[in-house]
Amino acid sequence: MIDTKKFILLIIFLIFNSRIFGQSDTLEIPVDEQIENILEESIQDADDTQINEIIEELITNPVELNSASIDDLLRIPYIDLELAKQIIQFRNKYGYYLTTGELINVSGMTPELLNKIRQFIFIDRNKLIEENNRIEIDQTYERPLSRLKIQYRQRFYQSFPRRKGYETGRYFNSPFKLYNRLTADYSRNYFISILSEKDPGEKSYLDFVSASFFAKDIFIFKKFVIGDYALEFGQGLSMWRQIGFAKGTDAVFPIKKKSNGIVQYKSTDENQFFRGIAFTSNIWNFDLTLFFSSKSFDARIDTIESLILSTPLDGYHRNESELTRKNSAKEKLFGSRLSYNVNSNQFGLNYYFSRFDKAISPNSYFKDYKTDFNYISTDFNLFYESLNLFGEIARDRKSNLASIIGLQASISRKANFVFVFRNYPAEYINIHGYGFGERNGPTNNERGFYLGLNHSFKYGTINFYFDQFKFLFPLTYDKTLTGGKEILFAYETPLISKTKYLLRYKNEIKEINSYSTDQFNRTKKVTDLRQQQNLRLEIQKFFGKDYRTAFRIEYVNVFYKLNAKSEDGILAFGDLAMEIMRNLRFKTRLTYFHTTSYDTRIYQLESDVAGVFSSSAMYGRGWRWYVLLNYKALDFINLSLKYSELFRDDVKKLGSGYDEIPTNLSKSLTFQLEMKF
Repeated sequence: MIDTKKFILLIIFLIFNSRIFGQSDTLEIPVDEQIENILEESIQDADDTQINEIIEELITNPVELNSASIDDLLRIPYIDLELAKQIIQFRNKYGYYLTTGELINVSGMTPELLNKIRQFIFIDRNKLIEENNRIEIDQTYERPLSRLKIQYRQRFYQSFPRRKGYETGRYFNSPFKLYNRLTADYSRNYFISILSEKDPGEKSYLDFVSASFFAKDIFIFKKFVIGDYALEFGQGLSMWRQIGFAKGTDAVFPIKKKSNGIVQYKSTDENQFFRGIAFTSNIWNFDLTLFFSSKSFDARIDTIESLILSTPLDGYHRNESELTRKNSAKEKLFGSRLSYNVNSNQFGLNYYFSRFDKAISPNSYFKDYKTDFNYISTDFNLFYESLNLFGEIARDRKSNLASIIGLQASISRKANFVFVFRNYPAEYINIHGYGFGERNGPTNNERGFYLGLNHSFKYGTINFYFDQFKFLFPLTYDKTLTGGKEILFAYETPLISKTKYLLRYKNEIKEINSYSTDQFNRTKKVTDLRQQQNLRLEIQKFFGKDYRTAFRIEYVNVFYKLNAKSEDGILAFGDLAMEIMRNLRFKTRLTYFHTTSYDTRIYQLESDVAGVFSSSAMYGRGWRWYVLLNYKALDFINLSLKYSELFRDDVKKLGSGYDEIPTNLSKSLTFQLEMKF
């Protein structure tokens, strides 16, 4: 049974704390809180993934308002097709924007929305003067070095108590994580990144090192990179970085992929990137991209047959056995993309060839021995009035075709919808793609259609989606086809001044394979229906620019039709964010959870030090709390500290295997130093 007394005390505590501060101006919401509805479903059971870099990329490389196309604006969270059109029409009618604040005059823009997107947009005043000499803006002499921005970030992380692997000698005696990154940006055109990381249990401080030089608009190149990079083309069926937004509370924005072509790599995933050279050149309305990569990666090798048995992606090198697989295989890849762009419309043609230095052993995914792969795909992104038609068709080495086609439209200035049909054959082999789907990434063995709706009106915003999918070949041992359907309804409203309410309901029904026994006690394989329902209520209250409180309660129920088995769970947390003194910000969260098992786990996205979004699954019965401090010591120095504890009173130990800890209380500490010049 769920302990309701603890919930009542928690709710009383939250209500009391929501009344101790007086009201004043609207709070400038941090980025992680602004787009939590988009991030939450994308980084479940993960932290410090490439999704962090996507968000930081939006912030560090914002969209320039006076040169942005419709597709550029659609990369910004919360901007839909109709609003993007209104922003460009306003610019065409009244001339260039002189300040970002002028967006408030655009039809459909609100003060709340403008506050959300401010960090993703900017105005290049130098280009403004070059392109329109009639506009006079006072300028002072700008020294060349003033255009240079340098950022250094160092992060230390460790959990307590020590895990079993350290006590038994399975892991090297170095239980902390260390991260260093130096980036330089000159005039928003030239970028350098140098990064190193060691994971807990690794003995080398330079276990992973990444570096790159990236430039825009240099010589004949629209983009140029040497070193480590990622690629994003079309809708991700043949080529995409190995992360992306997933289905979530925002039913429209995350579904269509917004490709950036060549992307400088600044993340810590040790396998999912390219190392070499790439560039894009523009000729009239054509963009030509060429790329080459030669990169080693981790693999388990059959040394006798010289075969790649598997490619672990965790990047861990905590003992001699894991060190033997480090960079034990190599891939060489080259390819190109040609795209035609006119009036925001785009057609693209992509090709690449990949060769591994050892054959990949047959397994459940690769049906025969392979060393060579080649892909060709075509994609399109077309606009007509309030309609946006997009999609991609990709072909692998054996001529298996994967496809996705979508239509996004603005029904009115406040209503949008997106429809997507996807067909990824089971035979389609995907090595560098990351397409949209129920599994969001594998891009094979799936067919489905998705419908998402978003409507804003006087009393709030409604999001709704329906997704139906089918797995074309058994995902496990059974020959039964599996699939399912999923619906989500979310209503967000500011019914009371400076207060945000969110009500969300999600229902997912999936066919799963399982075992059962007949009347003679014989084991047989059967298909069961698993239904999961989540109901969430969230309230955020803002008290001026320095204080914010939040409360969430979520209930989950999982039901299996075959044996009428039912499990449930509940999670509730309270947040408090405030500035406790000049330049010192404080945030804390207290979470209570009680679920029947891991099957009824509930995810929560946590605030963390800059550059990190962490999400974890809460299951069993217990509490989790953390405190996060951010101190701006000097104009160019920021210090961050996060301390957290997880306690479960339904078990005596946490974790399993070599990651097991001897108690039911786990602690962690993160410290980060950030310097900007």
